[in-house]
Amino acid sequence: MKKLIPLLLIIFVILLGFTLFFGLYEVKFFSGRASVSQASFSIDNSYVFTTPLQAKAGGEEKIRLTVILLNDQGLGVMGKQVFVGTDQALNIETIQGLSDNFGKAYFDISSDKAGEYYLEIKADDKALNQKAHLSFN
Repeated sequence: MKKLIPLLLIIFVILLGFTLFFGLYEVKFFSGRASVSQASFSIDNSYVFTTPLQAKAGGEEKIRLTVILLNDQGLGVMGKQVFVGTDQALNIETIQGLSDNFGKAYFDISSDKAGEYYLEIKADDKALNQKAHLSFN
């Protein structure tokens, strides 16, 4: 019995050592995963989406404009103020003009006049390569 207690104590210390080593080793890798970036964004890797693709003119139906700002690694860039070009025929309502954790900003757009419109999108005074295409009929 006296030889069993030191043996169990040694096994316990070894298991505790492996557990601590493995835990600290894994924390190193799990803490450095993808994170939200507040740095600069890539104009080549940022996107503009409109939903639906067209709406009725008259001011009743709206098109949701979604701007997604991403960095070179494809991570969303938060905290950037997004500006949408204006047109006198369009009513632009800012839903969320500041990009969120995923780099998204939202705008609702309606028009009293039928037509196709192309709007320039800017963030940090940089124009995105893609323009918003809106169609009202």
